Formats: sequence, C-alpha cells, structure tokens
Amino acid sequence: MQFVLRSLKIKNSLIMIAVMVPLIVGFLAYDLYRQSVSMRRALTERGIILAITGAETAGKILSDGAVSGGLSEEQLFDTNYQPIPNTNPQRYHTSYDAYTDKNLTRVQDSYLMDDIIIYAVALDVNGYAPTHNSISKIGYGDNANRSKRIFDDPVGLAAVRNEETYLFQEYKRDTGEVIWDISAPIYVNGSHWGGFRVGFSIAETNRQIAALRNQTVTGGAALVAALVILIIYISNLITSRVKSLEQAADRIAGGDLTGSGLEDLEKFQDEVGRLTRSLRNMADRLRQLVEKTGRSTGQVKNYTDRLKDSMQQATYTSSSAAAKMSELSETMKKMESGAGEVVKASERTMQSLARAEETSSMFLNQMKSGSLIMTRAGESLKELESHIEKVGEILLYISQISEQASLLAGKTVTEAAGISCAGCNFLTLASEIDRRAKDAAGATKGLASLFDNARKRAAQAAIALEKDRQVVSEGYSAANEVSESLKVIIVGIENLFKMAGEVGASTRHISEGIAGLDVSAWEQANLVQGFTDAVKQLEDGIDEMQKTLAPLKL
Repeated sequence: MQFVLRSLKIKNSLIMIAVMVPLIVGFLAYDLYRQSVSMRRALTERGIILAITGAETAGKILSDGAVSGGLSEEQLFDTNYQPIPNTNPQRYHTSYDAYTDKNLTRVQDSYLMDDIIIYAVALDVNGYAPTHNSISKIGYGDNANRSKRIFDDPVGLAAVRNEETYLFQEYKRDTGEVIWDISAPIYVNGSHWGGFRVGFSIAETNRQIAALRNQTVTGGAALVAALVILIIYISNLITSRVKSLEQAADRIAGGDLTGSGLEDLEKFQDEVGRLTRSLRNMADRLRQLVEKTGRSTGQVKNYTDRLKDSMQQATYTSSSAAAKMSELSETMKKMESGAGEVVKASERTMQSLARAEETSSMFLNQMKSGSLIMTRAGESLKELESHIEKVGEILLYISQISEQASLLAGKTVTEAAGISCAGCNFLTLASEIDRRAKDAAGATKGLASLFDNARKRAAQAAIALEKDRQVVSEGYSAANEVSESLKVIIVGIENLFKMAGEVGASTRHISEGIAGLDVSAWEQANLVQGFTDAVKQLEDGIDEMQKTLAPLKL
C-alpha cells in the first residue's frame, strides 16, 4: 500500500479516477434521471398527442357518419343502450355501434402497434365503448370482450366527461393491472360526444426506462472503463517524463551535477520542459556552488582543525597551569606547615637556650667555685705524687728489707746447718731484722697515713669533679638540645628555601602558562576571525544555493 502511494503514476491515476469517475457517475445518474423524466414526459406527451389525435379522428369519423353513413345526429348521441342477452359482463347495442365497428376498429387497432399502448378506444359521455380494440396484449385481458360495455367507474367517467384538452390519470383495470390513462374530449359537429382514452402500460414504460437505464449504465461503464484506461495512459505519459526527471534529480542528489539524462526532456515547451531546463540550470549552478562551498568548507575545516589544536594546546596549558597552581597550593601548605614546625623548633630552641643560659651560668659559677677545688686537688695530687714517691721509696726499702730477710733466712738455714756459727751471727742478724722490721713498720705507718690523706684528697677531688661533671653534663645536654633544635631550624629553613624555590618555579610555570594562554587566545581570536570569514563565505554559498533551488518550488 505504501509502495502504491509512493508511485506518482498510480497516485495521479487514483486521484484522476477518484475525481473523474464520481463526476461521470454523477453526471450519468443525473442524465439517467433526466432521461427517465424526459422519457416519462415524452411518453406522456406522446400519449396526449395520441389521445388528442384519436379524439379528432374519432370525432371526424362520427361526424362523417352523419353525412355518408346514413346516421342522424340523434343516432350518434343515442344513449338508449340495448342490453345484449346472455353477456357477462353486460354488453349493449346502440344506433351507431355497427358504424363504429366498421369505421373505428382499424383506426383504434393501429394505436396498439406500439408495445406500450394497451388500449385506444372512444367512449361516449356515459362511458359506453361501442367498439373496443380487437387486439389484446398478453397479460392485460381480452380487449375484444370489452367492446360494447359501459365503463362508468370514476376514472372512466372523469375521462369521458372531461372537456379540457387532455386528462392524465392512473387507472386500475378490473383485471388488476395499473395503467396510465390519457384521454381527450371527442366533439361531433361541435357537441361533446365523449372521450378518446389511450392506456399506457406502466410496466412497459418502466421496462423501457429500465432498458434506457441499463443502456445508460452500460454506456457509462464503458465510458468509465475507457476513461480509466485513458487516465492511466495520460498519467503514464505524464509520469514517464516525470520519472525521467526524477531519475535525473536522483543523479543530481547522488552528486552527478552534469545534468545528464535531461537532454530529451529539454525539448518540450510545457511545464515539464521548463522545469527540466530550470533543473539543468540549477544543476550547473549547484555544481559551481558545490565547488565554491567545497573550498569554503575546506577553509572552515582547516580553521576548525587549527582552532581545535589551539584549544587543545590552551587546554593543556590551562591544565598545566592548574596543576602547577595545585602544586603551588600544596607547597604553600607545606611551607605553612614547615613554618609552623620552624616556629615550634624556634620556641623549643629558645627554651633550650634559656636552659643552656641557666646551665652556663651555673657552670660558670661552679667553675669559679671549682677552680679552687681543682687547685687544691692539684696540690693534693702533687702531695700525693710526693707521697707516692715516698711510698715508692718505702716500698723499695721494704723490698731491701725483704731481700735482707731472705738473706737472713738463708743464712739462718745455713747457720742452722753449721751450728758452729749460729750463735755468733744470728743475734746480729736478728737485730738487723728487728731494726729493719721497725723501719718497715714505721714506713708502713707513714704509707698508711699518706694513703689516708691521699684518699681524703681524692674523695674531695672526686666530689668536686662529680659536681663539675654534672654541670658539664647539664651544659652538654642543653647544648645538645640547642644543637638539635638548631638542626631542626636549619632543616626547616632549608625546606622553606626549597619550597620557596618550588613556589618560584611554579609561579614561573603559571606565568608561562598564562602567557601561553594569552598567546593561544590571540591565536584563537585570529582563527575565529578566519573561521567566521569562511563560515560567511559558506553561508553566502548556501544562500546562493537556496536562491538557485527556489525555482523548483512548485
């Protein structure tokens, strides 16, 4: 269904058929109605003419009967109807019925040559039919049997007593058929004698109308079929060129701007030909515009790529500057923290220096008070040295005494061996030993006294030295704390100097990044200006392209 709706040929055919066929059908229906009405009117007019003609003819024949038929006017207007025996329905004779049988039968029967006429008969003013048709139509009863009867029904009486030009009625016969009855008055020698009635078959009329309708419908169907074929042919004839134009437009849309395939269509002088020439001119113009647009697009792409690179560079520079600023922020935080540490170390150093100052004061006072002790210790040491020398001499002396004792012991042993000298030398030796022993005891006592003095002096010197050692140790501790604090301060200051260097480097990087951003911004401004000019050229080309495409708006 979608394919059908996309086909211009089928769509145009359907549109034309949808428009033309209803119009034709409507026209045919109207024409059929008009023809039916016209036919009915024609049949009515024919019936009126036939009735009037029959009335004139019957009046003339009856009038002639008074001249050549031997009938008087009284006989012609005889209403003394004589019943015919043994007839059912009742039939009658009059003075003139034999004359009418002879002269009206042929005239009245001639009307029945028309299939639509059921009867055509003359009746007097009382509805008496002296002579009826001898011809009968199938399905409408026996007309001959209706001769010489009186039809005094309302329709019959209205028909024979009417003095107007004609009277049109719908008549239901006693046999049941419904008929159109058209009557005209009969005059004999200027007097109203009766009426001439013509009966039209409604069924035959409808059959003729139906035949006319069928004929019209058949002709209309043939006309519609011929019209559909003609519409399809014309649509195909039109759309074939449009199809060629569509194919050429597809080639143009596909990039073929040479206008090939339009040569055969350009020779036509109608709308398709003018559209083809416009399309050819548009294709040429588009080819020029495409080339111009291609150049403009290339410039735009070039500027776009350069602008993109510049923006990427600016983004990279901005990112680097942001990173450096972040590093600078971290470094400043570290500097702040390092400065706090330096301040704390300085506070600790001040405290250590204060303690060192106190310790130094104590150390100086102690040194002043200890210098005398040290002097006395030096003197005691000198005395101790002299005492030690004396102790050495005593020890040497004791050693000699020991040697002598050893010699004495040896001699004793020897003399004990030789009893002969024992008495003489032993006493001497014992006296010598006793003397030496006393000397040794005296020396020992002196040595003990010296050692006691040395011990006391050494104890005093040790106490003084211990105090000096404590003062020196406290001073050393204070100095060590000061040294450690100074080291911390120095390290903090070195870190601060290092961080300050990093801050300076980061600041330089940030300055360089900002300078790079300035350069990138300047370059981007130039690129944007070039890009704007290229876009302006591209817009001009698009405007020209739109103006070129404007003639194609249908």
